[in-house]
Amino acid sequence: MEFAKAQKYSARVSDKYYLTDNEKFLYVKCELVLPDRIEYQAGQYVSIKVNEVGERRSYSIVSTPDDNHGFHLLAEMVEGGKGSAFLKNIQIGGAVEILAPLGRFVVADAQASNKLLFVVTGSGIAPIYAMINDLLLNKRETRQIRLHWGLKNEANMFWFDNFERLMESYPNFVFDPVLSQPGEDWDLCSGHVQDCLKRDFGSAGLKGWEGYVCGNPTMVEEVSVLLPQLGMDSTLIYREKFT
Repeated sequence: MEFAKAQKYSARVSDKYYLTDNEKFLYVKCELVLPDRIEYQAGQYVSIKVNEVGERRSYSIVSTPDDNHGFHLLAEMVEGGKGSAFLKNIQIGGAVEILAPLGRFVVADAQASNKLLFVVTGSGIAPIYAMINDLLLNKRETRQIRLHWGLKNEANMFWFDNFERLMESYPNFVFDPVLSQPGEDWDLCSGHVQDCLKRDFGSAGLKGWEGYVCGNPTMVEEVSVLLPQLGMDSTLIYREKFT
């Protein structure tokens, strides 16, 4: 698989807004200035210069590669985080300097018959969101695609309507949200994504699937051990840790 060479880009913020009322997840849209086009693959990320000292922070691109005039980012707001402070304080029209595209966490050129399983926690959904939208909307993928996304509680939920609309339009896509601390009215899977994987695949197994795992390091490690136990070929597990 070939990847475009990373280079510096200047951009400006065209829009930004929080995806949750608790202001934990910030969505940022950027338009390229120079160069004014970018070539990337769904799942790759950008490195943003966040202060005059030259420190940088990395954020996955949420938009799909057909949007080559700019890029969208999802940022989880971390108290005291330099990247969080930069994106929180930058104004609409503000300048952004990035290095991109970076990373190799993309949908692999693997066996065309493999079903695709995505296992995610928190803001690890960013590259996966781009992958799934690119597969369904742009590439018209017909293989079975399944997403298990773990969040803490209802206050952290976003994009659920988006995924539900994808399920309505594409019968080969299934979305399984998981809450570790749900409210009393939550009637879907609760606990950790590992628990729900065991529930859903404990008997059927995962032979013939390939897996993409992204999120907190502990989950990534545990799921990477669990998937082969459920029958997935360990060479078909692709991982990205978010810290």
